[in-house]
Amino acid sequence: MADLSASRRRAGPRALYDLPIVGSCAFHPSRPVVAYTVTRLDEENNAYRGVLKIIDLDTHESVALTDGGARDQLPQWSADGTTIYFASDRTGGMQLWQISAAGGDPKPLPSLPGNVSELAVSSDGARIAAVATPTKGKELVERQGWRRITRIRYRADGSNYLDDWPQVFVIDLVTRAIVQVTDGSGFVAGVAWSKDGRRLAFCGDHGADADSLWRRELWTASADDGFKAVQILRFPTAIEAPAWSPDGKRIAFCGLAEESGGGGSHNVRAFVTDPLGEDVACWTTDEEWTCGNFVLTDVGAAGSLLPPVWMAPDAFAVLGSSHGAARVFRVCADRPAEALTPQDASVTHFACEPDGAVVCCASDQTTPPELYRCSNGRASQVTWETKAWSERIKARKPEPCRVRSDRWEIEAWHLQGSSDAPRPCILAIHGGPHFAYGYAFVYHFVALAEAGFDVVFCNPRGSQSYGERFARAIAGDWARPAFEDCMAALDAAIATGRIDASRLGVTGGSYGGYLTVWAVAHSDRFAAAVALRPATSLQSLWGTSEVGRMLAEDFGGSPDAAREIYDRDSPLTHAQAIRTPLLIVYGSQDWRTPAEQSEQLLTALLHRGAMVEGLHFPNADHNLSRNGAPRQRIAHEEAILEWFERFLM
Repeated sequence: MADLSASRRRAGPRALYDLPIVGSCAFHPSRPVVAYTVTRLDEENNAYRGVLKIIDLDTHESVALTDGGARDQLPQWSADGTTIYFASDRTGGMQLWQISAAGGDPKPLPSLPGNVSELAVSSDGARIAAVATPTKGKELVERQGWRRITRIRYRADGSNYLDDWPQVFVIDLVTRAIVQVTDGSGFVAGVAWSKDGRRLAFCGDHGADADSLWRRELWTASADDGFKAVQILRFPTAIEAPAWSPDGKRIAFCGLAEESGGGGSHNVRAFVTDPLGEDVACWTTDEEWTCGNFVLTDVGAAGSLLPPVWMAPDAFAVLGSSHGAARVFRVCADRPAEALTPQDASVTHFACEPDGAVVCCASDQTTPPELYRCSNGRASQVTWETKAWSERIKARKPEPCRVRSDRWEIEAWHLQGSSDAPRPCILAIHGGPHFAYGYAFVYHFVALAEAGFDVVFCNPRGSQSYGERFARAIAGDWARPAFEDCMAALDAAIATGRIDASRLGVTGGSYGGYLTVWAVAHSDRFAAAVALRPATSLQSLWGTSEVGRMLAEDFGGSPDAAREIYDRDSPLTHAQAIRTPLLIVYGSQDWRTPAEQSEQLLTALLHRGAMVEGLHFPNADHNLSRNGAPRQRIAHEEAILEWFERFLM
């Protein structure tokens, strides 16, 4: 076997420190100029640093407006195109700033309580709406030493304890006065201005049963009455990402009108309503794809719903996931949707040009995120921020294949490692369960392949982007259908003759960690396994996870109502059968699959002397591998490689 020592690898975990991560995409109001950000991991300060840049789409000339000493993000243009507003942590918390498009020093806007998470500039240039989360409740808990809990969802992954709720604020850019639009009694997000700059729309969830990741209410507020918030519409499951039509007569949004399905078993669809919330219509009723980006990557956003972008009075563009790719679709009321971006790439941000072309931030299986200009389904690259990095890394392209499993066709990919065949192979299983792998850049796979491992990944039953019937195929049985599909994909790769079937590993995060543990409890084919933030006891997950109650959608009820299913489908129930060397990786601040899920399994296996180790990351949440503290993120990747090298090399 070739020498694959860490010192000689192009794509070792530490290469992430050098990767420029392109994000955001904001159009100049009248010129072919786009504002975007480039973010890097800062090893010395264990932080992220983001540079604000602009690029001329005709000349491809880009200019950096900030120096990268802080994390600058969420750029938006002023109405006249002379100024860019953005969020930055340059003075500590994330606050609003502005900078001249011609250059100069950033200037702060009036400070909002807590950290800003989103902003929207009115089309008339008079105001900015922002969402920020105050810290009064958190400070009170710290002073008094206790908190009172009165609702089921009292903490959220990434946000920690919900002692304070996000609020919508409006800043007058002339007088610099601040108006508080909401009262902080529920979740709010998705601020959007009407074309005249007089009306605001946003989504929220203020019910006592606000227990999911979604918001269910659509609200408006008008400058004419001091931005008094009025709820105009409520759906049973989800209303997200509103956008006003140019004439102000309609609001488009993404949503779920079913009584359940917020866990991913139903497609998110595009709706339109009037400003009173009375005339509601779904414009994607017959589409198989789902609104939002549900294609996983570790160098960008996934699971996000972007607001539609109106392209004409009767058409808008919306981001959706289809067959393992996040694409921009043109949606009309009276005809099928049209894909505007290619199938072999996944979009995280986009904006539309007046001629109908799309500028988007996207990645594919070998190239990290860059900006592209797309027209008629064809893409032309605009930025080359990652060119030098990619030329050094030389990521290989996975081979696509389709396999049959229990009458279903499963989409899979086989990434070949850098060593001589036959090679050890890692089966990688995605999380969700209703997310997907596919046409997006995953550096974790690149690093495994550079270390000499083949990587097999697929979208088993339950995955999003293949229609509702496919997503619901694991209802009442979380483990067996998806496990069969993953093993079918692995067997198809082994049949190529390039894999050493005696040196197989398996890994995955969240639901992928769940299925990793299930795999080694039900098969002796794997020589090593790494379970990342796994779910292991579904009964306790129902009560301890921030969204554990969503299990009831797939299992037909709570543990009391479906005890047999919860017991049967919990990997912890089958822990006695595990003989494979297993590394369990988890974070102390993970509220999606809490630490107790990993610790229960770790204790059970240590108690009987199994070959198991736990890797605990203090203060890390569920997104450790995607946006965790840089040093922890690199250590996380190094630990996975070390474990597989120890047992498979």
